[in-house]
Amino acid sequence: MNTKPLPNLLLHIYEGNLLENGMKVIELKKVKEGEYFKRKSDAKKEYIRGHYNRRINLKAPTFTCTDSEDIGRCIELKPSTIVYVEAY
Repeated sequence: MNTKPLPNLLLHIYEGNLLENGMKVIELKKVKEGEYFKRKSDAKKEYIRGHYNRRINLKAPTFTCTDSEDIGRCIELKPSTIVYVEAY
């Protein structure tokens, strides 16, 4: 079993060219603030990328992401998290 990622796949993810179910695969840090994204290509729930939380003490830097249907629900994700955006 090969556990190494394919170099071409990593290149497509880095450039944001890979499409899955009409969604573009991209890192969270490349999504603009206020844009919608999904955590999986077939997910029903959408999030809105919020502000950047810089590193404080031992806590890693994150982005605050708000649920598009429930503004009181927020999650924090690493900038390197792979997300899915509409391919338009």
